[in-house]
Amino acid sequence: MKQPDLKDYIRKITCDGFLSLDQRMEEVFNMRQHLASDDETVNLQNDVDYFSCLIDMVAKENKTHLHDRDLLMLYALLAETYVGLKQYKPLKSLSYDVLDLLRDECTRWEYMVDTLPRILDAVGESVYNHNLYELHLRYIRKAYDSGNLDEELKGRVRKMLKLRILLDDGADFDYWLFNIDLQNAVAAFFSSGELMKIMLNPQIGHLRKDPVEYTYEWENIYYDVEAKLEERFANAPRQMGFCFLYWNAKRELLDEEYGIEWRSPSQMNPHVMFD
Repeated sequence: MKQPDLKDYIRKITCDGFLSLDQRMEEVFNMRQHLASDDETVNLQNDVDYFSCLIDMVAKENKTHLHDRDLLMLYALLAETYVGLKQYKPLKSLSYDVLDLLRDECTRWEYMVDTLPRILDAVGESVYNHNLYELHLRYIRKAYDSGNLDEELKGRVRKMLKLRILLDDGADFDYWLFNIDLQNAVAAFFSSGELMKIMLNPQIGHLRKDPVEYTYEWENIYYDVEAKLEERFANAPRQMGFCFLYWNAKRELLDEEYGIEWRSPSQMNPHVMFD
């Protein structure tokens, strides 16, 4: 059972003015270890409280970016916790918070190199592709500015380019962050054939998606739609052919309640067999 007053106990530590920030973090992690449950789901639920409270504490004391490394590590831990719980909706606000930190452009590369990839992977499990693109771009931009844009980042660069093509809504930040110097540096990773392949086939994953899935509108309603469908089909047997029933209901719901025309995976990939 989840600790009912866990946040209160955590805040007694994070608000203790007699301890340094490092000491308070250590105390909270000691508490986390001491109160660990045999139930992994309970541990993940509690971790949301541990990491959220620590993020609040560090963020308040990070006006000069002195604690960026700690803050980014905590964001990575919280993001991974949400993925572990299959709670993807909170990743929207989390990714905004990370972007707010990075937009100051004071965060050092060595603080980002081990933490941003974990955050990128976690946010990549959600539908929040606009934030995911900006996170990728700021990560690649910092790597370039610090002289660390190398072959190991080619996969991240490819993902960034694909997102840029799929989103294609001209965000203001894009023009000065992804300037001609960075464009040339990025292009040097690929042959002309590879670049053409990315441009002509920017899909992420094996299946094509309806372009509406790369819009802000989709990001804003997706998890509400999924919740309604899960409620509708809570007791339905998940047997062969269920995906078509689910997709038909999803298409009708999107059309009737949100005015969105959506094509299912089977419609977008007519040569793929689904069951």
